[in-house]
Amino acid sequence: MIKLHNTKMLQTLHQSLTKRIPESLKVFGSIFHINHGNPFNLEVLVDSWPDYQTVITRPQKQEMTDDKDYYTNTYHIFSKDIQKLPDILGSDHVINWKQSFMIQGCQNGLNEKIREAAAFKPVQLDYSKGLLYMRDDVLKYTSNTGKLKRRQEANSPENMKFRSTNDNFRPSLLDVSHAKLVNDNWKFGQNERSLRYIKRCLQSFPGFCLLGPERSPVSWLIMEQTGELRMGFTLPEYRDRGMIKQMMIAYIQYLQENGVPFFCETEETNGPPHKVAKSLGFHVVDCGWHEWKCVPAEML
Repeated sequence: MIKLHNTKMLQTLHQSLTKRIPESLKVFGSIFHINHGNPFNLEVLVDSWPDYQTVITRPQKQEMTDDKDYYTNTYHIFSKDIQKLPDILGSDHVINWKQSFMIQGCQNGLNEKIREAAAFKPVQLDYSKGLLYMRDDVLKYTSNTGKLKRRQEANSPENMKFRSTNDNFRPSLLDVSHAKLVNDNWKFGQNERSLRYIKRCLQSFPGFCLLGPERSPVSWLIMEQTGELRMGFTLPEYRDRGMIKQMMIAYIQYLQENGVPFFCETEETNGPPHKVAKSLGFHVVDCGWHEWKCVPAEML
């Protein structure tokens, strides 16, 4: 595999991946943020250049110092030829199979090939699949190269109407001081490594919330290093009031104004988020959202 360092090459690759959306969304989003400061210190691998077939983004070696931190040790993949993936992913030069790590992608057929790559490795592999949601305007707002504006509120007509009858609630950006609250309520978190990951996301990317009467978050959503919106949660006492929809209206407006592409995923059985996503212009795409968590046998 070849590491791409050249800015022009990365921009060319990013542009070419637009033609492969939604299957390329994970890698597309990663490279967008690499081209905008690379806050997670990721690197890009291709099997050949310029006529590549497979792209992998992963943390630079100095980032993967904790062998048990699969939140950080995450690989995002896209391939035009998934038949060759077992040979590529099986290489110790591409993936460190001695660590706990995750692989994420948005292509059907990946599960079989990743299992084939892991078949002769001493690891436990757990596979998860979710529904991938995107909006048709995902590419419309990716031209801005400036820094994110730190505006604290969104003034869409719907949110203005919402606030006029709900004076105690206000859309706002999250900051790192909210990391523990998010971590304590994230079903895949609630540990020190996940807390560290959430803090880094909040330091690097915009997270959004709805502040309640006590001026603390009652509903929130976070962006991670691929542009995916994750960890959405509303405190139980504030559910069934349309809180998360109002927060997302503000969030989407903020991301659009700042030229940041975004998408989201949810479990198939998690009903309420589907309704909210569809009401906000998202639709399910057939390729799905896929994740593999690998843990070496000696760490089990």
